[in-house]
Amino acid sequence: MKVLHILKITWIIVLGGLLQNCQSFQPNDWELKIEGIGSSSSPRAIDLNQDGIKDIIVGGGAKEFTATQAGVIAINGDTGQLLWQTPARNQIVGTAIFQDITNDGIPDVFIGGRSAIFFALDGSNGKIIWEYLKDDQETDYFNDPTILNFYSPQFIPDIDGDGKEDILTAYGGFIKATEQDLDRPIGSFMVFSSTTGKLVSRAFVPDGKEIYCSPVVVDIDQDGQLEILFGTGGEYINGQLYLAKLEDILQEDLNNAISLADGEGKGFIAPPIIADITEDGRKDIIASSVNGRVIAFDGTTNEKLWEMRIPGNMDTYAMPAIGHFYGNDQIPDFFASFGKGAWPDTEFTVHALIDGNTGKLIMKDTLGTFQYASSVVADFNGDGGQDVLLSINSKVTSNLNNSNMRFLGTDLVVYPSVNFKPYILQKTQLGTNLGSTPLLTDLDDDHKLDVISMFMGDPINFYSFKNLIIQRKELNVASASTDWGGYMGVEGTSIFR
Repeated sequence: MKVLHILKITWIIVLGGLLQNCQSFQPNDWELKIEGIGSSSSPRAIDLNQDGIKDIIVGGGAKEFTATQAGVIAINGDTGQLLWQTPARNQIVGTAIFQDITNDGIPDVFIGGRSAIFFALDGSNGKIIWEYLKDDQETDYFNDPTILNFYSPQFIPDIDGDGKEDILTAYGGFIKATEQDLDRPIGSFMVFSSTTGKLVSRAFVPDGKEIYCSPVVVDIDQDGQLEILFGTGGEYINGQLYLAKLEDILQEDLNNAISLADGEGKGFIAPPIIADITEDGRKDIIASSVNGRVIAFDGTTNEKLWEMRIPGNMDTYAMPAIGHFYGNDQIPDFFASFGKGAWPDTEFTVHALIDGNTGKLIMKDTLGTFQYASSVVADFNGDGGQDVLLSINSKVTSNLNNSNMRFLGTDLVVYPSVNFKPYILQKTQLGTNLGSTPLLTDLDDDHKLDVISMFMGDPINFYSFKNLIIQRKELNVASASTDWGGYMGVEGTSIFR
């Protein structure tokens, strides 16, 4: 398929099996527009207003280094109306996790972002319960190289004995570093008390490199002791993929971390995936490196099982999607996306289907331009198979007044497992989605699949961060078909169950 060939059918909504019983099915669709902000956070769903319908939480932001009133946004899942918003001094880029620490029966929100923002927010009203660094006029949040970024956090067992799970999160990435600035601030992991925000421990990564990768918490060897998987390095800085003990982070010493793979001149940004691909009942590790590889490791021995690389100058910042796409075995497969050319000069995106058993490349297709949103998985056409949904960006040509004009457009595209020939789930909309992974859920428990997607409605500027549009599209598809339904999976842990 040629680049952007899919635009020939841009204005057609192909729903396949979704048209069954359409006369009796009345979807609850809505759209919310918020001017002045955009997002590269991914949505999560949880009931905040106690109406029995899950609501949407997502991070927002204006242009980098600009404060906004809508740093964290809560949206009524039933109506699409704004429930509350929380101001932030810079963009909130992480994905939220939830736990009730106020004991009012309403889940509270934990989320992080640029300029050392990490919030614990009251889920009922968005008010700050605690934050890592409060606004201070004496602090230069944008130029101080010790003021870095928080990414997507994870819960860990209660450390401080207050009966609540505590929080592990990565801290790193100096946003103003240039390609020539190779001596960058060292990334670290922080553990916070979820109830008070007290810093319990901080451990710096063992190779002294920067970090953008959210941690994955798992008992990989099933000995009752938790491990942490993470990557270091970035677009221009070499890094490693590491396996470390949670206890070592609590002891503030990661020197015993095991390096599973070298970044070969670049790093590991996307979080790894945990899944059994050896059929031995033990968890294995699948990771993508920035330089265009997907690598699998035996979780018992740490040995490399296979490696798949797309030829050419390919980069990737996105997690693969995982599901049963190929063959008759019970081993999950992977759908990964790679950009041709290094960011920000990505020419087009190549999508690849990988056999989870052998690492063999089964199929590849060229579709869309730069984005780093991850793919998600469900049965979209009702045939019992597992299909891949991804958000793509494209260039749209319009013949207006006999003058060719080019705009930026974004689509939701499905690759059905039956033949992996893509079709458009939702017609092209003007704007772009930079890095917001769609969410597949069932907001109202009616057993129908809801697709929550986001994009920035600026058809001219790719990094505009304005005119955020959040949409709910309810499909006539069973919600039980959701297998890998959001960023880092259904539960946000990167563990495929």
